[in-house]
Amino acid sequence: MIRKFFCLCFFFLIGEIFAEVYRGAEYRKLSNDVSVVFLETNKSDNVFVTLCLSAGHSDDMGKSGKAELIGNIFKKKLEKEMNKNPQGYNVEMTSFIGQEQSLFSFLGKRVDLPFHIECMARHFYGLEISEQELAKEKEKISSKFNQWLLLDKNRLRREALRSLYWHDAFGKPFSIEELNSTTIDDLKQFREKNYTNNRVTLIISGYIKNKDEISKIIEENFSKKTKSEIKRLREPTHHDATVSFEMTGSQVKFPFVEIYWRLPNYRQEKSVYDEVEPFRAVSPIALEIFFVYLKKELEKSLINELRVASGISFDYSFWNFAEGNLRISVTLRENKYSKETEFAILSEIKKLAYEVNEQKLISAQKELYKSSDVFNYQSDVIDTMNWLSEKISVGYDYAFLREYKNSIKDFKLETVKKEVVKFFKKDPEVISVLNPEEKDNVI
Repeated sequence: MIRKFFCLCFFFLIGEIFAEVYRGAEYRKLSNDVSVVFLETNKSDNVFVTLCLSAGHSDDMGKSGKAELIGNIFKKKLEKEMNKNPQGYNVEMTSFIGQEQSLFSFLGKRVDLPFHIECMARHFYGLEISEQELAKEKEKISSKFNQWLLLDKNRLRREALRSLYWHDAFGKPFSIEELNSTTIDDLKQFREKNYTNNRVTLIISGYIKNKDEISKIIEENFSKKTKSEIKRLREPTHHDATVSFEMTGSQVKFPFVEIYWRLPNYRQEKSVYDEVEPFRAVSPIALEIFFVYLKKELEKSLINELRVASGISFDYSFWNFAEGNLRISVTLRENKYSKETEFAILSEIKKLAYEVNEQKLISAQKELYKSSDVFNYQSDVIDTMNWLSEKISVGYDYAFLREYKNSIKDFKLETVKKEVVKFFKKDPEVISVLNPEEKDNVI
């Protein structure tokens, strides 16, 4: 999803598609508490800028769409303001509002960068919203949500997250009623609470020779040294057993099963599992290496050998402020879901965790290392910015991210095996099933 977001930014500007090669990086923490990452590229008149803000849906406990309302209006106002520069070139923006981050990106000319920084700061602090603009955005968000709910799989996942995160805003369903009751004052309070300098990182890629001058411009324009604490409610352990539920839907021909585990993160904070279940304080690196291995082997065993499934997909994230989660999605071959099938799937996962093929695990480690090796001189800067923006915007230190690939490379495979066994001693938190609707027999 975020890859698509960044790619869009390269498809305009005189109708050309181009790529700039990464040539180095420099991180600066400015006196106003804003962070800046300069990604140097081959010589070009263009700059690619992303404003990373560590604020998203998780900061809206009411699930009333405040993060998206603010983000959408901010993006539109900023794009309009940037294009008022009579000497400048047209600028198009893309944005992404996630669970814990908001990203705003644009491609422009290097000569216009000071003006663009001035525009960003002006709307960041003093965004003005009319009742008409608010009503229009509410209607768009409401329509998008209703379209999203039309998919049976989305309804299934909404219920699964509700079971997985009882206390966190992540699990609370979005409310159109609360969206419609949101006022301009509510948005102003949300912005003042979350749009603060210590949550901002500007990533600027291009052939920038005057970094000191650009840093000074950022300090002068982002002059309000306001800070805010990032608070995420840490979900306590509350399930003694796996939560299971089934739904029916008309959009599937065969049962669709999703299995969830909550995951530790890379922030190295004490896990919520530590006090009552110490074995869950496992290494995210160990799990991530193993997941590369598990996906391939699980596809092989469930699809080709046991012939239980016709399709498998993985979705997981360790890059969250609190815990993340692993979701394994399995489309079954048989017409009916059964506990026997569930047992076969879980048994295969545990078997793969306990009987790891070392050579294949080495290959998985190399694959993960390669995918994270974005700070090399063969990289396209879009890959570097994409990888970095996604992670730095949810609160990870730049220094840690620079060393992340080496952490993978140096990680001991014996430790991977031990950590994986510890993790999969625990049964899944949630198993959700989408069964096809039974059609009445026609006589």
